[in-house]
Order: sequence, then C-alpha cells, then structure tokens
Amino acid sequence: MIPQKIDLDALAQALTAPFVMHPVGQVDHFGVYLYLASGVLQRHRHATQDELFYVHDGALSLETDWGQALLHRHEFAVVPRGLNHASGSLVRTTVLFFQLRGDPERKNGHGRLSAADRPDGLPTWSVLEQAAAAQAPYRALPLATVDEMSLRVLRAEGATPWHRHDLHDEMVYVVEGQLAIGSEMGPLLVRAGELLVLPRRRIHRLVATTPSVVVTLVHGEVSPEEQMGG
Repeated sequence: MIPQKIDLDALAQALTAPFVMHPVGQVDHFGVYLYLASGVLQRHRHATQDELFYVHDGALSLETDWGQALLHRHEFAVVPRGLNHASGSLVRTTVLFFQLRGDPERKNGHGRLSAADRPDGLPTWSVLEQAAAAQAPYRALPLATVDEMSLRVLRAEGATPWHRHDLHDEMVYVVEGQLAIGSEMGPLLVRAGELLVLPRRRIHRLVATTPSVVVTLVHGEVSPEEQMGG
C-alpha cells in the first residue's frame, strides 16, 4: 500500500473550531496533529509527556515558567513534561502538535522539574534558519527531542540510497520545494505543505531535483546517517 500524503495547507484552511486536534499521522507510538489556535488555553502541565508546538502558519504565543516565546511560521518549541504553560494566538494560526499516544516505558521522576533544570528562557528553533546553515544535502540535523522522538531538518538535493528502517516509522514534511519518495510501489511526489509517514520496513529513497527543505520525525535510536541510508 502506498503511504497517503496529507495536504496540510488545505486542511489548515478548512479548520474552523479552535483547539480541536485533527490527527494527520502516527510515527511509532507518537501522534501528529494539526489544530487551529484562536484565543488562549488556560495554564496547565503534563506530568508524563513532552509536547512539541510547530507553527505551520501564523504566530503562537507560549507562556511558561521558563518565560515567554513567540513562534512564527516554521518555528517550534518543546514544552517538557512538568513545565507549566499556556498557549494562544490573537491571529489565525495553525499548529502542528506532536505528543506520544499512551504512556510507554515511563520512569520515576519524569514529571518533576527542579530549579537546576531551568534554562535561560524557553528554547526555540527556526527550521528555515537551520536548513540554510546545512553544509551538505541529506545530512539530517537533529534539532530537538520530544520524549523518545527526534525532530530533524535536512536540505534535500539529489537522491539518497535505497534503504529501509526495520523497527521505526518516519515522518516526512516538505517545507520548501518538493520531494519524490520512491518505493517498491512506485514514486510519490510530496510538495511543500504536504506530509506523510513512511511505515517501518518500507524500502524507499528520497529524490529532489531542486534544493528543498524537509522536516522529519523519527525515533532517536535511528542515527542521522542510518536515517538517510548511510
């Protein structure tokens, strides 16, 4: 079966109810959702789960005990478990939201943050800035960890070797340009604003005829070199 791609731009335009999670993919035990942020959610925390907020379009404000962060298009932040936070927006904003489904392999103490854990503000990342600094095509750069998963960015140009991941799924989200994903079922063209999940054990390769920017989500056990077929 050929993986089904999701047109995030079209889905984002169709959203009308704020803060309703729309599933767009599952990577291993991790859920990927799209929602409309309009207004403010009250302050809260999660004792056993990290959360990753990625702005697909618009601007999202995050208020946390580590300080405030304002995220714009293709910027994201991770709110670790145990951190009090509130989110919201005064303009129409669509957000990709990443959070584990269920509660696998939890360890004691994960729901607590001490004063020593506090950084100087909530860390944020710009995907486009990180991609511009990439030195070579298909060198997946890990940016942030959310629970066991790794969010990475890469500059795609040319083709990777044919490869597969036997134990883990892989999310592919094209930010700029377009990417042809080859598999034994035939090629699938993924354009900017589209997302799909490659299931484990699927033989595939990535092909870009023009420079493109791609965000991926994969289990942290998969090294960046292995992820690209190295």
